[in-house]
This record gives sequence, C-alpha cells and structure tokens, in this order.
Amino acid sequence: MKHAALAVGVVLVFPAFGFAAGMTVDRLPIPGDPAFARVAKDVLRVKIALDPSVASGAGLFEDAALAPSFSSPTVADLHGRLVQDMAALRGLPWRTRPVDEQIDFRWVYANAAEADHELTREKLYLHRPAQWLEPLANNFINLLTYAPQRVDLRRRIWPAIAPMVAEMRAVSRPTLRDAQTASGVIDGLLSMLNAEAKSPERDAALAALTSYQAELKGVKGAPSFSVIGAENYAWVLKNAELLPWSSERLLALAQSELSRVDARLAELKPRLKPAPKPTPEQIDQARNLTREKMLALYDRVVADDRAALDAAGVVTIPAGVGPIHARETPEAMVPLTGDGGSMNPPPTYWNSNAGWWNVEHFHADWTLDKRLEVVLEALNQREDGLGPYAAHEGVPGHHLQLSIARLNPDPIRSVLSDDVQNEGWALYAEDMFQKAGGLGPSVAAEYQMLDSWRFRVRRVFYDVNVESGWWTLQQAADFKDSVATPGAGKIDEDVRRAINWPAQLIAYFSGKMQILQLRADYKKKLGPAYTDRAFHDALLSVGSVPFVFARAKLLGEPVPGLDEGN
Repeated sequence: MKHAALAVGVVLVFPAFGFAAGMTVDRLPIPGDPAFARVAKDVLRVKIALDPSVASGAGLFEDAALAPSFSSPTVADLHGRLVQDMAALRGLPWRTRPVDEQIDFRWVYANAAEADHELTREKLYLHRPAQWLEPLANNFINLLTYAPQRVDLRRRIWPAIAPMVAEMRAVSRPTLRDAQTASGVIDGLLSMLNAEAKSPERDAALAALTSYQAELKGVKGAPSFSVIGAENYAWVLKNAELLPWSSERLLALAQSELSRVDARLAELKPRLKPAPKPTPEQIDQARNLTREKMLALYDRVVADDRAALDAAGVVTIPAGVGPIHARETPEAMVPLTGDGGSMNPPPTYWNSNAGWWNVEHFHADWTLDKRLEVVLEALNQREDGLGPYAAHEGVPGHHLQLSIARLNPDPIRSVLSDDVQNEGWALYAEDMFQKAGGLGPSVAAEYQMLDSWRFRVRRVFYDVNVESGWWTLQQAADFKDSVATPGAGKIDEDVRRAINWPAQLIAYFSGKMQILQLRADYKKKLGPAYTDRAFHDALLSVGSVPFVFARAKLLGEPVPGLDEGN
C-alpha cells in the first residue's frame, strides 16, 4: 500500500452536522433516550474491542489505538457486558418511541446479539488468527489513509502487537487455510511496519509477527478448514442480517434467479459485437503505461461515471459527497479480497470526504499484451466488465451510498454499518446505472451488467453450502469455476471468503433482491407520485441499516420485535 500521496486532491467538505475534531464514542451525539444512548455506546465499545478498525473507519481515531484480544478473560468480560447491555435494552420502553428511535434500538440490539454470538458460539478465533490480524491491518490502513500525521496513535498500538501474537499462539489452532490467509495478512502488516521509523517498539512488533509467520508457514497435519455449521449460519441470516429467508429458501431464490439470468445472457450473446482492434495510439499508450498513468485511467472512469449519473438524474448527489480516487489495493487486504475489487469510504468524523477505490497493483514487468488489456478495459469501460465494477465501487455504488450515510447526523446510522445494505445497494446500483443509460445503450453494457449479477448470484451457493457444512472448499471452487473434472477448481480468495467471513458473500444477492421488492412495494404505495429518484433518495437517507428497517421507514411496516430474531 502506498500512503505517501494519499491526501493529494482531497476536497475538504465537512459533514452536514459539522466536523468534530477528536470525536470519541463517549462524545457521539446519539439521539433519543439517554438510557439507550449509554447502552448503545457500550455496545460500540465492545465492537471496537473486537475490531478496532470499526473506530478508525469511522474517524474515531482516539478509540482505535488498541489491538484486539480473544483471551479467555477478555471473552468472558465482553460476553458479560453484552448480556447486561441486552438485558438493559429489553427493559427500555422502545416501542413507545418514534420509528427512527425504534430502528436505532433494534439495530443496536442486533449488533449486540451478533457480537455475543461470534464470541460464544461461532468462536472463529479458536482456529482463525486473522480474527486478530485482519482488524489490526485494517486499523493501520485506516490510520495511514486518513490520519497519517497521527504517528502517536500507531505508536500506541506497536507495544500491543507482541503480546497479541503470544495470545494468538495460546488461543488459536489454525487450519491450513486459515494459516495461509493469516500469513498473507502478516505480509501486509510487515510492509506497513517496515515503512515506519525504527524504534524498539516497532522492531519488537516486526520480530513477533515475523516469527509467527514462520510458524504459520510450517503448519502441517491440521484440518484444511473449519465452518460455523448449519445451525449457526441460519442464526446469522435470521438474527444478525435480519433476512426474511432461511438458508434453503435463499438457495431456491438464487437458483430461480440464476436460471432467469442465464436465459437472458443466452439471448444477448449472439448480438455482441467483436471488440475493435486497438489503434496505434492505444498501443503506444499501453507501451508507456506507468503506475501513475494506470491510476489516472481509473480516476477518469469514476469521473465519467459521476458525470453520467448527474445527467441521468436517478438519485440526488448531496454537496458533501466528495471524489473517489484509485489506488493500489493495500497489501494486507489482498489475501482477503484479492488484488482489487474493494474500496475504503471516507470516515464519518474526519475532515476528508474522499474515498479510495482499491484496484490491482501495477507491475513494471507486465507484457505489452497485459498493459494493452488494462488500457483497453479502461477506455472501453462502458462495454466491458470494468463498467459494472466501477459503478459498484464508486458511483452510484459504495462511494455514493456510504458517503450519504456519512452525512447522516445519527451515529447509529453512520458508524454502525450493515453489510447486506452496503453490498446490496452497490450491486443494485450496477443494474440501476446501466438501465438509466450510465453505461450507454449497447448490448454489451447490459450483458456485462448481467454477467456481474450472475457472478454474485452464484456466490450464494458456495457461501451457504460451505458454511453450512454441506460442501467442501474444493466443491465450491469446482462450482465457481464450472469445471468438468472434480478437483480442478481453484480455491482462490473469493472462495476462501466463505470461511473468512461467514454469510458475507450472500449479502450482494440478498441485498439487491430486498431492494427490488422494496422498490415495487414503494411504487405501489406512492402510485403516480412515484419516481426512481424519490425512491433512491428515500432509501439512502435511512442510513446503513438492514432493509427491514428501510421498510419500516418507507412503508410504515412495524420494526421487528426482539422475539423476531434474537
């Protein structure tokens, strides 16, 4: 990850509620009942203890200067606090409050229940060192991206790393796949630490991580991987993601949608035109491609998308939504997401509204053919796979949605974040953008959008089946790659996400499907007054929360009770 020039070109536009320097959890302006606010802040503190990057990702940098812990005393303490917090929430008269406060209450309760379930039932930390390493890496990425001048905060974390490594050795027995992922994350951590000024604390952290990485590379005889199992997976769908479907129903919906998409792709394929031959100017551009020029190509893509979105008029872009810039994917993220295919949104409580699109690393030894592939993909993005990809990560996808959530004055809606809402909106945005003309009128534009949708639909099968214990990772890889010979599929980062983040891969499909249903119901409610722009604006104004809460806000449906899930 290259941090030196990350502030270049950043537009300083403060959130609508005003920039608060040095914001902490204790100072968060949580609206409504003060008794609720006290409990909500403790739930946030627990989530930050488990993953300090929750704090740094929101700009709560002072609260982020720590390393995660899953020692037995820590787990017992956090579990005890969560039990008390949930009991306190159950004792509050939340049903008498306005709907927005009911949504906040129910969302905080779901977060508390999910955190407790992760600690006491899923227990990924017993076999997954990345439960420590991933939050640590993301925390450093956030701090280096948005507060590089706060060396003091990073230095506060360094002394905690060697004890954290000792704790991992004592607590976690990694599977072969978990050891592989953890070793890759350590590569990224070492890269960031080596870029820091030498100090005894930094050097001790480097030594501890290097030693542990050598142990991980020597792991033999361990199970290949581990899953949370069908019962826990079903619990997550119902109680954490607040979905209206069971695992089996989700698979059935995905199969039905896959059949529909495959049929449409088969109709479109014969109508696709051959790609034009590269011009001499494009070949020359490829020959002279550099890292900076590659990133500039990506920056041009998102700038063009924003202009097209403005022209389409299907969603309002508030003045506080800033730019998104391309950068090479931080190295510590590559083992988890692959090289490219992610983004980092601007923190809520900070003086930058710029986001970062994490794209592939440039390599000086690329062949001319590879360089030409990158150039042509960027130049022809409206008719190739880069079009939906850029819309997903930038505008009108993640960057727009999360930037609008950032402007929400309610911290429950801007600090806490729902994966299904985030990924569902970004995938829906690809569809919406193409149909609004953002990718042009070509057959190829629709084909590429549907092909991107198909990829996410197929993820449902290996996420549900692997984590429920019904498939092996190799079966998932064979399905993903559509191989004829069993065992020929590649167990890549995407397949491993099923075991790194249980139920994350279904967020795309389940989120988009809920938006489509909500849109149909909202259109029925509004009748002739309905417009796509009004719907999109209303949906995004609710914040990054599960769609069951958006239905309560937009349709007047009841907020689900505590017995409807947890």
